[in-house]
Amino acid sequence: MAKDKYVILGTVVALIILVLGFIGPWYSISGEFLGVKASIDIGLMGTTINAGSGSSSLAAEIGRGEADTTMYFALVTLILAIISVLGFLGASFQSDTSKVMKKVGEFSGIITFIVAIIAIIYYIANLPDTSNLGDMGINAGLGWGFFLFLVGAIIVFITNIISRSIKS
Repeated sequence: MAKDKYVILGTVVALIILVLGFIGPWYSISGEFLGVKASIDIGLMGTTINAGSGSSSLAAEIGRGEADTTMYFALVTLILAIISVLGFLGASFQSDTSKVMKKVGEFSGIITFIVAIIAIIYYIANLPDTSNLGDMGINAGLGWGFFLFLVGAIIVFITNIISRSIKS
């Protein structure tokens, strides 16, 4: 029964990490031009722009007018992760349906991992070409939200493997 607690804890932690990854920036651009430092964090739901030097700084938040396909994949991932958590929580109660709930948690966990990887691959495949920005002193790359989302997907996969090794 101790492993069941690890599975529940793992899926809850994975869900939290997936949510943080969802709201964080998936792509970041930063640089300095004429002494003014600027950074742009592009997330699935909005874009944050920070610019300035010293006491004179500017910050702006730009909301998205329309969602892209990656955001839909990420939302489905979050919903499936919630179903997985509920499945494993339901399996922890000693009842007639605990085996069914465990299977629901495992199945939705595997689908969560697959959909998360599809979202990640789709996002990487549709990144803009920023290779010429390096010549102007501008750095661009994947943001911390992207990496948290990836880590959350891996944790879901690992907890699923642990769950499958537990005898019911």
